[in-house]
Amino acid sequence: MKKKQQQSSKEIPAKGNSGKKMTKKKTKGVKQKRNKDKGRSLLSNKFILDTRGSKRSKFQKQLRRKKMSNSTRTNVLGYDKLMEQERKLAKDLFGEDAELLHSVPQEAQTRDLPAASTDSTISTEEQQMIPDDPFDVHQPDTKDARKPAWVDEDDDNIRVKDICASMTKARGKRGIREVSNVKYELKLQEKFSQVFGSTPEWADLNNKLTGDSDDDDEMTRTTGNYLSAESSGKLPKTSLEYKKLHDLNHTSRSEGAVLKAVEFNPRFQVGLVAGFSNNSFGAATLFQVDGSLNHKIQSIKFPKFTIKCAKFLQDGKKFVVGSNLYGHFFVYDMEAAKEMRIPCSKTEERSSMKNFIVSPDGELLVFVGTKGLLYVFDATTLSLIDTFHSPEEVKAAAFNESGSKMYTHGIGGDVFVWDMTSRACVHRFYDDGCIDGTSIAVSPSNQFLACGSSSGIVNIYDVANISSKAPRPVKILDKLVTPVTSLAFNPSSEILAMASDYVDNAMKLIHFPSMTHFNNFPGGQYPLRRVQVLNFSPKGGFLAAGNNNGAAPLYRLKHFSSY
Repeated sequence: MKKKQQQSSKEIPAKGNSGKKMTKKKTKGVKQKRNKDKGRSLLSNKFILDTRGSKRSKFQKQLRRKKMSNSTRTNVLGYDKLMEQERKLAKDLFGEDAELLHSVPQEAQTRDLPAASTDSTISTEEQQMIPDDPFDVHQPDTKDARKPAWVDEDDDNIRVKDICASMTKARGKRGIREVSNVKYELKLQEKFSQVFGSTPEWADLNNKLTGDSDDDDEMTRTTGNYLSAESSGKLPKTSLEYKKLHDLNHTSRSEGAVLKAVEFNPRFQVGLVAGFSNNSFGAATLFQVDGSLNHKIQSIKFPKFTIKCAKFLQDGKKFVVGSNLYGHFFVYDMEAAKEMRIPCSKTEERSSMKNFIVSPDGELLVFVGTKGLLYVFDATTLSLIDTFHSPEEVKAAAFNESGSKMYTHGIGGDVFVWDMTSRACVHRFYDDGCIDGTSIAVSPSNQFLACGSSSGIVNIYDVANISSKAPRPVKILDKLVTPVTSLAFNPSSEILAMASDYVDNAMKLIHFPSMTHFNNFPGGQYPLRRVQVLNFSPKGGFLAAGNNNGAAPLYRLKHFSSY
């Protein structure tokens, strides 16, 4: 019994000692709890997000060491370093408004500044001009460094983590990762270089303008990969730098199944797409040419009028549509939103309005009729002023750059040269090896004449050497094996586009003056179907085609200016 009492007395300690032990344990637990609360408050004050579950104890030790180092610092300007850190964090969170909440203590401003620098380059007057600001560091400029014209202060408040907060790939499965602002900036610069090429001249601080250069001209120059033909030099051979854009009519597709006209306005950045479907109606649609959206402007229906050809007039305010079913054509006024029916002749056949050309000076309209007839209209009065008679059936016609001469090609393989001033045929020669001519085109430089035939051969002639009756072509292009139905030079005479509507994807681009084809165009990723028509924009920056699937593929040729 005594042993049991002794054991029980050991288990129940004395009243005085037990109180001390209990209070020690209790105070120890309270201190630990307080330390935990302090650690949490420090974490919240530091704006640190533990999104990956990092080791908290190790982090708390680092905070304690930092706090110990802060407690032993020297108060040079009368305020502690921790306050300055909190001030910077508040500025990152609240922006410039935080400066009103965390102003510098007055005693910091009234204290004596450190001794002035002994550098002899700073004069006494300059030292007096230095403001009484403890945060400014005034040092003499050793060289005249070029500075940005302006700096957006809000950019400093942007955090990469905030930008990536709305991106699923950037968040990942474990939360948002902190990314260095410097790395993010370098990544953006790299992406810019991939898209737009090297740094533009106007953005290069080290770029020096010549004495004859002008700042206004410098800002209006096209930069990056989208260079003008004049500034980018010669067009490279064999490989063409281009980009497939949205179809010109991708917002409409109401022009019919077969597109017979794709035109670019000579004055405005507007495109025209026209076609027909099942001989029941024809339609023409105007689009804004921007390469991305290509907004639809207006669509015009022509009931029971199958459009086989459509072109803008040179004033850019009207366009003409023709058909193979009627002996009349329509002129549509875009400003008045009104169409005009223009008859050709009551006695002529109906199939005389399906093909026509507009002179470069905008004065004449020439319709290719049947039996070798060519109808010449005044583009201003829209009246028939003359009719040419060709001894052979005409299939295609083209003007030279000035509009003074017209070339026709057709059945029999002969090419006729017409003087538009005297309105007479002044020369005739045989297209080498041609049975039937199907297309013809003259380069804007008036140097080359391209003649397409039913065998798929395109002969290139030097205009200066076609005075004989059987001139020799300077180049024979055999890239197509079916009749060449479309030929077009670009405005700089550096590219010849040719196509055939007999087979799918029969479209080639030829480089000039080397007369070699671009082997990377059109590529097999985007099928062209059967190309019915093709055309270049006024400055050669865009190339468009129309096929038998109701689509008008649009390409951006990066060597040339935008439109």
